[in-house]
Amino acid sequence: MSGISRIVIEKQHAQIGLRNTPARMRISKPQMQMRIKNEVPTMEIDRRAPTFKVNRKKINAESGLKAPDDFTKTFRDDGKAGALRATRTGVDDGNFLGNVRSPGDRVARLARNKAMSAVLNKQQTNLGLMPKSPPEVNWEKGHMRVSWSRHSLVIDWEGDYLPKLTLDPPHSVEVYLRTKPYVRIMVEEGPPPRTRGGYVDEAI
Repeated sequence: MSGISRIVIEKQHAQIGLRNTPARMRISKPQMQMRIKNEVPTMEIDRRAPTFKVNRKKINAESGLKAPDDFTKTFRDDGKAGALRATRTGVDDGNFLGNVRSPGDRVARLARNKAMSAVLNKQQTNLGLMPKSPPEVNWEKGHMRVSWSRHSLVIDWEGDYLPKLTLDPPHSVEVYLRTKPYVRIMVEEGPPPRTRGGYVDEAI
């Protein structure tokens, strides 16, 4: 006697898996480098020595060492004065000789007067200091100026100073299917029924 067939249904629900990876933060702080530049003061000197000029023109003139312009002027003045004296002398001599009221021999008297004048006006030699005038000295003042540059201290910073934040690894959420769903229907052969009550289900 054959058994009774029955239908077996197997059912499995889907299961979802969740994998959470927290983020890891790293903080790095760079170190700045300091550079110091020291500029020492420097000194500058502006110096000019005093000078002087000696004017020997007056001394040379008194010593007979005249300049060409002075010689020309002297000769011109002497020539002009000599011409005036000769003209005046000629006029005076003519007036003296032409004066009929003058008694005696006017020619002899004129000759005697000229001889006496020559003796009285004869140049004499005297000893004296030459030159008599001191030299003219003109001074120009010198100067000495000292200037200093300012001392400076320059500080420079190189590099970054802000901290750097990095995420390694970054935060992530992974959803995956852990168990796949399925429905399985099978037919199984059961034991043969009993003679009594074989048509009655056991569950009943």
